[in-house]
Amino acid sequence: MGPDLSGSQREQPRFMVGAAIGTGMAAQSATRGGADFLIALSAGRMRCIGEPSVAAMLPLRDSNDFVLSFARSEILPRATVPVYFGAASFDPRLDLAELVERIAKAGFAGIANFPTSILIDGQYRAFLERSGVGFGRELELLRVARERGLSTLAYTHTAEEAVEAALQGADIVNIDLGWNVGGVLGAVSHLRVDDAGLIANAIAQQVRAVSRKTRCLIEGGPIVSPKQLEEFCQIARVDGYIGGSTIDRVPSESAIEVVTAAFKAIGMARQQPDGLDSRFNPRRFPRPLWGHSHAAETARALFNRLTTTDYPVVIAGEAGTGRREIARALHRFGPRQARDMVSLPCANQGAERLKLDLFGCMAGMHPSAVKHRLGWLEIVHSSSLLLDDVDEMPLEVQRALLDAVEAGSFWRYGSETPSPLNVRFLAIAGEDLRHLPAAGIDARFAEWLGCFTIVLPPLRERSEDLPSLIDESLRMIGLRRQSEPKSLDPAAFRALAAHRWPGNLRELDSVLEQAVLACSGSVILEQHLPPPGAEATSSARNFRSEKEWILHGLKRNRFRRSQTSEYLGISRKTLYNKMRTYGLQSAAGLEE
Repeated sequence: MGPDLSGSQREQPRFMVGAAIGTGMAAQSATRGGADFLIALSAGRMRCIGEPSVAAMLPLRDSNDFVLSFARSEILPRATVPVYFGAASFDPRLDLAELVERIAKAGFAGIANFPTSILIDGQYRAFLERSGVGFGRELELLRVARERGLSTLAYTHTAEEAVEAALQGADIVNIDLGWNVGGVLGAVSHLRVDDAGLIANAIAQQVRAVSRKTRCLIEGGPIVSPKQLEEFCQIARVDGYIGGSTIDRVPSESAIEVVTAAFKAIGMARQQPDGLDSRFNPRRFPRPLWGHSHAAETARALFNRLTTTDYPVVIAGEAGTGRREIARALHRFGPRQARDMVSLPCANQGAERLKLDLFGCMAGMHPSAVKHRLGWLEIVHSSSLLLDDVDEMPLEVQRALLDAVEAGSFWRYGSETPSPLNVRFLAIAGEDLRHLPAAGIDARFAEWLGCFTIVLPPLRERSEDLPSLIDESLRMIGLRRQSEPKSLDPAAFRALAAHRWPGNLRELDSVLEQAVLACSGSVILEQHLPPPGAEATSSARNFRSEKEWILHGLKRNRFRRSQTSEYLGISRKTLYNKMRTYGLQSAAGLEE
């Protein structure tokens, strides 16, 4: 069977995620990550052998036999969710009913029209349609599949194609935004995420106008990361997302490159007189720890002692001080570096939801758990879990987590057997947990997690560190632009030193980036500097009340709270508190 499209699901649709893949390993990993269905595609297999996805559109081999060969042996035996078959209908000699029967007997839950003519345009596309082997034939393939009792997923690109597929009864309409950008083999696209959101939203509205049963999902184009999908969903109301290159190619490329480079770096370090100790060269410290201030030296010394340990660590400081960079470095240098660190947001999360995210749940033991749900404590086994905004974690979750740490094991909801706890905890907080009021933090939890706390001072309190931080930022900007780094005129430096930097290092980087773009020479002058934070810090005076100012900032940044706090020049914690004070949580809609 395909994904659940029952009436109850349609009344309160669940956001679906599909993985268009080409190997059994990708199928297992995507399913463990929560994929609701898989699509076995020739493009997925092409990516696995090092070719771009578009190679699947070329007459290199029989696409249907190709997909059957690997999907039947690798994907179907390992799949615990429905699998769609990416079927090609270009061959005019192909008996569609016979093909559908082969696919059904192999055990596939549904059929998708891929490779597809929707990715072809111009005269060639027109010739395909006139010859009867274009999109119309693909819809005929899906019709035959429905009659055989299979679920159908229609790849579409335009509103006309999407509406036509919905009218003919497709269970899922996939609004394809074009080949994915990103990675080594990614396509080139000038479509921005917000423009893609507007396009997809308009298509989805037209589909819903003709069919209340059809689910609208999106795939491809500029959406390469979860963050970009989050931005997209602020604009478009869709029922889910299908990841192809973004699930199997892009993560694999980056992970393999990083691991290979790490092994290479170890080998290079062994050739140096100081061996592995060279990694503690000052230039190898994360940039937020650079400088000669007492606060920087204290934080750097503690970081140095903690890098090779497995202790829990809290990184405390204002937004923009580089807390996440420190956490990533602790994980990268630590004993669990072989696996990726995972970040879990703790702010503005209900206690029940957060406990489900942490501990997981057995199927049927909670309204949101229609199948076994792995918690992050289980997924991140042998790695590090970053608790983001841990000072906003509900008290009952703090106590439940501490109980698990003390016991060395935890229970999924509804499970009769415990799971071993093997996680290093890192955390980000606005300030030292042990200094917070008892009403907001459990004392035992603070003592355990906050035993080792790296405090990052705000930039305004470490002005003596400003020269080295500016030099490094300009050096990094030069590397990104593949040009010699620019230098600062003394007057420009004085202007930067006089600023209060409410956005801390993040704001400094943004100001310098704009200054480099504005400067055509090699020296940045004062007139090249944007007014640092002027728009954000002075805009409050343009409103009748602080509530209007906060709401204006939220709307301007599409209710993305990290960007809103940066825009307003206040910390995220301050923003959350003000939103509670003025009752603006409901106005925010989709939360970060």
